[in-house]
Amino acid sequence: MSVVSSGVFAPVRWEPRIYEGSLKQAAVVRSHVRKDLSGFAALLVNDVELCVSELFANAVEYTASGGEGGEVVRRLSLPEAGLLRVEVADGGFTDTRPTIPELAGDDWFESERHRGLLMVSAIAKGWGFYPVYAHPTLNLGLVVWADLPLDPAQVPAGLPRFVHTA
Repeated sequence: MSVVSSGVFAPVRWEPRIYEGSLKQAAVVRSHVRKDLSGFAALLVNDVELCVSELFANAVEYTASGGEGGEVVRRLSLPEAGLLRVEVADGGFTDTRPTIPELAGDDWFESERHRGLLMVSAIAKGWGFYPVYAHPTLNLGLVVWADLPLDPAQVPAGLPRFVHTA
């Protein structure tokens, strides 16, 4: 795919992908990111892969998505020029929560876990979350998003407004 900017931006969405809520699916998730972002700059694709991997792992480890029959949904979009949004939707909270190690001392340097959101924060222009559906009593899950900057001139030419992922 060639890279040419027309100067006019049109938002783009990729068809969502749904995954079994198992860490064994992480390699498939990363592979789909590479496939779906074919034609984009390698550095951006690597950053998206890392963010999606971390958000997927958190969804599996800390939400109902990691339980029997659980699923995780991944979405990609270009909501505005210069921005690629990654969204990972989980199946709802459980009694587990991710923790972030102290930012000083041996625990930080020796920690092998709980650094995912710190990495996402370092790579992304911004990140956050919102409920799948805001309801006072239903536990329908959260969408965790990360916005990654990109050069609008590096968006592959001819990218449709809706990208089929099958």
